[in-house]
Amino acid sequence: MELVRLSPLQRIVRAAAVGLALAFALLPLLWVVSIAIRPGSQAVYPISILPTSLTLDNITGVLFGSTGIGLTPYRNAAFYGLSSALITAVASTLGGYALARYNIRSGEGLLIVILALSFLPSASRIVPLFILTSASGLYGTAQGVILAYAAGSTPLGIWLMAGTFRQIPVRLEQAARIDGAGALLTMRRVLLPLAVPGILVVGTLAFIDGWNSFSLPLILIPKDTAQPYTVALQRYIQEIGYGINWPLLAAGSLVALVPVLTVFAILQRRLVRVGGLGGAIRG
Repeated sequence: MELVRLSPLQRIVRAAAVGLALAFALLPLLWVVSIAIRPGSQAVYPISILPTSLTLDNITGVLFGSTGIGLTPYRNAAFYGLSSALITAVASTLGGYALARYNIRSGEGLLIVILALSFLPSASRIVPLFILTSASGLYGTAQGVILAYAAGSTPLGIWLMAGTFRQIPVRLEQAARIDGAGALLTMRRVLLPLAVPGILVVGTLAFIDGWNSFSLPLILIPKDTAQPYTVALQRYIQEIGYGINWPLLAAGSLVALVPVLTVFAILQRRLVRVGGLGGAIRG
């Protein structure tokens, strides 16, 4: 395949477009980092993006200070996000395989409906989920909020996993069946190793959605000790008479970025290692 060569003007336009996109994505993050690591006396208007001095007092204050939220909200968010990711990955794998492999009537239409459900905003699900959790006795429990997270992320997960399984040739399963492997053994030894990238993507999206969720835990978890960090950070916004505590709010948000970036870095390496069918098919 012949590569397209860009003219000098096209290269300049491309570099400018990339630079604008990076600035649009990174400037908010730079502001959060800048405010989080500066003394509180420098977080007043007018404010510059580069602090004159650096300090970690805001971060330690959020985690261990008398006015901090502590580590518990972050542990709660991690528990809810990881549990939701596990449930979503299992349900999406089973549902995606069924839609990809079995001749289900109106299967394509069902996939479109499932994809449309994934675009619904979380706010539209609050009232139905509140009614369901209250009627089932799960209101205010970790199980209730985890199932609510999974219900929101599973539709998109099923759609993604259906596409993943459709990329895996059926003849691999047929060859395993000819060799005497049953349905479970074929799934475990043949399909799942090849579907690992898709499963990791689905699980990662579910975890990030649960980790960053705000409206659902705000409504479904009344206990302060069980709320995630997204709800706990509200105390820095609702301090009547003091305004918004920008340094501590930014520091709490910065701490929340670390697990997400770590998970993404680890899974990115994993995706590079296992991506593709490799030598599974010959001829």
